[in-house]
Amino acid sequence: MIILLSAPPNNLRKRVLAAFILCAVFLSVLSGQCAAASANLKFSLLLDKSEYKTGDPINATFKLENKGKKPVYVNKRFFLSSEEKPKEKRDVFLVITAPSGAKLPCKISYENGLPKSEYFELLEPGREAASEWKRDLRGYFDFTEPGTYKAVAVYQNAYGREIGLDAFKDKIASVPVSFKVINPDPDRSKAGNK
Repeated sequence: MIILLSAPPNNLRKRVLAAFILCAVFLSVLSGQCAAASANLKFSLLLDKSEYKTGDPINATFKLENKGKKPVYVNKRFFLSSEEKPKEKRDVFLVITAPSGAKLPCKISYENGLPKSEYFELLEPGREAASEWKRDLRGYFDFTEPGTYKAVAVYQNAYGREIGLDAFKDKIASVPVSFKVINPDPDRSKAGNK
């Protein structure tokens, strides 16, 4: 003898509806936490000057600040590469707009490996992590046109789970930074040679 047990149709509908609502609430809370985490981290592009002569190095530093109330693991390697590379092949990319309005292509991209565990830092509230060395942006872009450039740096970490860390992985853009590239004054350079 086979006995089939089934829930009455109304009870089953209630259960399915309750499960659906619970999943929707869970996903909403989860996405809210992710959005809150990215809203609590600030990424900055810092340049050493606001005006550069043709040929001067354009040195950049990257910085992450925890503006939130909870600590978060971040990758402070800040590996700079082309925007076209997959996120596993870069930690940071730059979007640079020339004085003409054209977007400058990144002329070089280096292969990278997994970040070392020491590059990950638990960033406490109110603390910041900055790149260990400056990057000369002339090594990545051609700044041949005199005038005002605009740069936006984008941070996007893809690692952490490999070493057991739940590191921050959202994409964060810096505020735009403007700087000028000028041709050296020919009269000044002649005066210095006398």
